[in-house]
Amino acid sequence: MDKKDKVKIGLLAGLTTFSVTLGNLFDSAEELKANYPETPKAVVESIDDYSEDNLQELESEHDSFKEKLKKQIYRIPIKIRTIFFVPLWALGSLLIALGDLAISTVVMPVLHLLLGFIIQTLIMILVVGICIKLLFPDMPWSKIFSKKMIISVIIASIILKVLDFVLPYFIDNYRLYKNLVKFTVGLILIGIILKPYIKKKIKEGTQYKIVYDENLLNEG
Repeated sequence: MDKKDKVKIGLLAGLTTFSVTLGNLFDSAEELKANYPETPKAVVESIDDYSEDNLQELESEHDSFKEKLKKQIYRIPIKIRTIFFVPLWALGSLLIALGDLAISTVVMPVLHLLLGFIIQTLIMILVVGICIKLLFPDMPWSKIFSKKMIISVIIASIILKVLDFVLPYFIDNYRLYKNLVKFTVGLILIGIILKPYIKKKIKEGTQYKIVYDENLLNEG
């Protein structure tokens, strides 16, 4: 990227930022083209603190940053504001509206879906981990929460989420049975993940029984 391209990008970013600022400051183009509204401020009189300097200080304290910025813009001649600032205000208002629309229709639903998936996955990991610990009490937690186990649970959680999204198109009144279906499918998926551990536990128990029976025979 050469210097000219950087200047163009910087200028575009600056105009966009200024446009959005104008869109936030002014509610309409007419407000932007008007003179600064002179509204009297309520002042509490005090015998001890009644001087012109104190009143100016009190007024400046009441002015927010937004109002101060608007004052600076109102100092610019109306013709310049009308010709240059009004189109930028329109662009900024459009960008703000599009941003609000994107947040309400895209960003928030995606965040809600992602948060639900994360919570669901964490619950499944916890349940699988506890079940493995019950099967093998001597197994350390670091080995229980292995990379293989976590990946398996994530895949199972994805399957559960996909089914939850697809099933409403095939099952009438799915929302009435949603929790029951998710619970049942979740148990099945957890059972599939635990299957190798259960087999291993059964195999260890069988080996122990064979050794135990051989010891009894030798003693006899």
